[in-house]
Amino acid sequence: MQTGITTYALTSFAKNAGKNWNLIMTDILAIDPGTTKSGWVFMVNGKPVDHGWFDNEKIYTLLKMYQCVVVIEDVGHYGMPVGRDVFETIRWTGRFDYLAIEICKLKLVYMKRADVKLHLCFSPRANDSTVRQAIIDKYGGDQVAIGGKKCVACKGKGWVGRGRPPCLECNQTGYETPAGPLHGISGHVWAALGVGLTYYDSLTNPDETPM
Repeated sequence: MQTGITTYALTSFAKNAGKNWNLIMTDILAIDPGTTKSGWVFMVNGKPVDHGWFDNEKIYTLLKMYQCVVVIEDVGHYGMPVGRDVFETIRWTGRFDYLAIEICKLKLVYMKRADVKLHLCFSPRANDSTVRQAIIDKYGGDQVAIGGKKCVACKGKGWVGRGRPPCLECNQTGYETPAGPLHGISGHVWAALGVGLTYYDSLTNPDETPM
């Protein structure tokens, strides 16, 4: 889990400064807002290339750096009483909204959790674990999407034995299978990836995506 602004974010900002972001519609910053921290994923052409679980104040910096389409999971109403945490999350969502639209002049889209479930699992009653597995399946299954299984011979070190000779079993990578695009994703980041993926699919397959 990242604790600061990532190297990818800094590099992206420097590399793409001055571009017309209105034309880059498949670059997506997806956010699952929370009371004090939010999960986020940055996607390029439907593939997550950066992610994290940041203090909400740091999301401000991401919005300014990535300068792309922003997709936020909307707070749904299910006819039940809500607590303080929900209202605090709504306040932060409003702050992200204002910064994205009024300050950064970005396109912002809200995505309901029920729509994500319906799109990925074909049922609005799907639970979080079912949504997670549906996302993994869309990226090729556990071995391809997550991967990153450590090499048994070198135990993930990339070398084995005295003098640290390179491990020939994994070609010094330390892994039997390479890390996939979803490697390292956990917690609220899965929810962010769900809304980002659903929005991306709405661009590439609009007839099959509830929006």
